Amino acid sequence: MKAVAEDRLNDVLPEIYQDLKNLARMQRARFYSKKNLGTRSIVHEAYLNLIKNNTQYDNKEELLYLTAMAMRNIIVDNARAWSADKRGGQLKDLSLDQVDLISANRSPELLALDSALKALGKEHKRLADNVTCRFFGGLTQEETAQALDVSLATVKRDWNLAKALLHDCLSHE
Repeated sequence: MKAVAEDRLNDVLPEIYQDLKNLARMQRARFYSKKNLGTRSIVHEAYLNLIKNNTQYDNKEELLYLTAMAMRNIIVDNARAWSADKRGGQLKDLSLDQVDLISANRSPELLALDSALKALGKEHKRLADNVTCRFFGGLTQEETAQALDVSLATVKRDWNLAKALLHDCLSHE
């Protein structure tokens, strides 16, 4: 069964590889300087994680969502490593307006966002999935609707609600 999933992933990978590289490049530029994580490193590590976990998917958008989740985990794990106490890291508050400004020296803020996103996911999984698709995955509203199997109007409403809830959570921490 694992070989079938891997073969299927290998068949689709050439179609979406450039999308994945663009996504990883965007994430790397958003969160890190070039010296920390390379675009190809993020894509390849995400791909290996999908194979290792025998990931199943139904369409390209779902695969992009799953890859976005894997990339999010890679980026957050890297941020944790950089924020470790032995490196002098201390967690700080982050407003949602500052999210686009995260860089390598702001890993604690990425961790605060990840923590808030996990808390949001416990009560509102669809909202957290929407943020993952849009923010970490770089998916359009239409692609997010397809990946989550909801209407475009639902994606728009969920996006606005998720931003408000995350802002509230981050401003109270």
